[in-house]
Amino acid sequence: MISKEEIEKQSHELKKLGGNENQGFGYLYLKQMHNLSHDEILDRLNFEKKSKGINGFHYDKNRKNLYLYSFHYSENIKLLKDPIQVVTTFEIELLFSSNSATNSFFSEIKAVVQENFETIDRIYIYFINDGDTGKLQKSETLASLREELESKKFFIDNYFSPRKIHLSIDFISNKSKRRQFSGTEKSYTFELEFNNYLEKSNQSDHKLLLGFLKLSELHKIYLNMGNRLFEKNIRAGLSPENGPNRSIRKSLKNILGGTEDPVDFSFNHNGITMSAQNIEYKDGKIRVSEPRILNGAQTITSTARYFEENTNSKNSPESNPKFKSIEILGKIILPNMTKDPSNFIANVTINTNRQNPVEPWNLRASDLIQLEFSDKIRNELGIYYERQENSFESLTLDDYEELGIEQNKSIQIKKLAQTFLAVQGEVDKINKLREIFEEEKKYQNTFKRKYLNSSSQSILLLYKVQFRLGVILKSIIENSPEKYSDLINKSKNLIWCLISQAILNDSQFLKNQEIFGNQMAIEVDFNEYLKSLGAKKIKNILSEIWKEEKFQKSIQENKYSFLKSKAIYDFCMTHAIEKFNWQKIDL
Repeated sequence: MISKEEIEKQSHELKKLGGNENQGFGYLYLKQMHNLSHDEILDRLNFEKKSKGINGFHYDKNRKNLYLYSFHYSENIKLLKDPIQVVTTFEIELLFSSNSATNSFFSEIKAVVQENFETIDRIYIYFINDGDTGKLQKSETLASLREELESKKFFIDNYFSPRKIHLSIDFISNKSKRRQFSGTEKSYTFELEFNNYLEKSNQSDHKLLLGFLKLSELHKIYLNMGNRLFEKNIRAGLSPENGPNRSIRKSLKNILGGTEDPVDFSFNHNGITMSAQNIEYKDGKIRVSEPRILNGAQTITSTARYFEENTNSKNSPESNPKFKSIEILGKIILPNMTKDPSNFIANVTINTNRQNPVEPWNLRASDLIQLEFSDKIRNELGIYYERQENSFESLTLDDYEELGIEQNKSIQIKKLAQTFLAVQGEVDKINKLREIFEEEKKYQNTFKRKYLNSSSQSILLLYKVQFRLGVILKSIIENSPEKYSDLINKSKNLIWCLISQAILNDSQFLKNQEIFGNQMAIEVDFNEYLKSLGAKKIKNILSEIWKEEKFQKSIQENKYSFLKSKAIYDFCMTHAIEKFNWQKIDL
């Protein structure tokens, strides 16, 4: 581990060259890891102030390894997001193509690559910071970004063709000095039977292979890759008791029991859609690299569940000839990596998941900001963020331990969206989640990026309010004239917005978030706290509605649609400011 004092001293010495803590950190790292001289290190560091991506490199001639480094001396692992995106979208192509270098640093790297073109065997891209080792390892955001960078390997493959160059991408903490993603160096390649397939290409040269796949081979891929196989899917396998999943398990039971023809499975099944980073053809078979299931997760997980529940020699998937004979219709997508493959794959995923309804929040599950919220909530609270439908219920105890999940309830993407809308006073939008998740501007205004810097305790405190809205309404009704009980019951979302502001404006807010913002369980004291706010503050504010002459006609006619408008929220907040000196506070 390189100490803070060493980095500060080295940074000061490099200041005259335009260096900062990142260069000081990189200098010491290169010296320690590769035993380089002062001048050699200076030749291998990027001193350009605007540099965000690769800012250090070294070629080890003995090991035939090219190391590309991105040094960032900070404990904040979020700061690695921009560097990896810069490398992905620009620098990897710059270095491994005929494109001209943008500065002397990249010119030097390209010169080293060209000089050692015949000997380079392996390329390592390392993003190094001073962050927490466990958080680096468990970050869904970094894992997703890393996969995007891996998809750019075709630039390296084309550059060194026909030689195959090993690529490894890792996130390393100065605190540990060891690679954090143990699976980085391993890429998954599987040989599949796929005879007599048809091939199609579109105008962007994205390829589609259509044929029959062996269910047993898909099962084997899942056993090797686990849930990594479903990283590009918009949701996890549906509930085991979902109709199609029960039907799949029943069909397997009948086939292996001899009462159903294995060929019938092909007739009765919709098929699966898979993407791959690369496809090779050999002896009537195909080799697929880094496969991902875009549609068909429930087929594969249901098959695995069947064998888990029926473990005996007769039903062993390895030895049962009937299971090995089952085929299903398969589409294999090979995206053109130069034509925005991420958006293309996302579009295919959406359009092939129509047999079970796909809601707009499902389509947002793998957005970068959702991955960042997942990391934030898990790291700071030990709570699972269920951005992907049904993913929480599929976790095992081992998954809990590996992910650092400490609580047996999850925060859900839709309910978190409603929490943010309530805080923002968007009374009219709380029940319009389809609209929120479908319209980009509304979606971004709901999941504000600044919330990633808000206290997770405060988010959880406000998230829990929705589960006690009934108690709050009851406390207000009990302390209000009986004739207004219908009005109060119709004000649920308005009260949700107002109670959120009551909590945020409480002088004891910081203390309350420490007490009530650490666990999903609803504490008795939290219950009483909300009831008290309802009876003493919210009831007082709502009384201004039934006093206001312009609302009387609607109240008398039992027409309460005005209670679902942003205007009524603003009316209430005006009186809250006068009565209690509140402010409109955001997270």
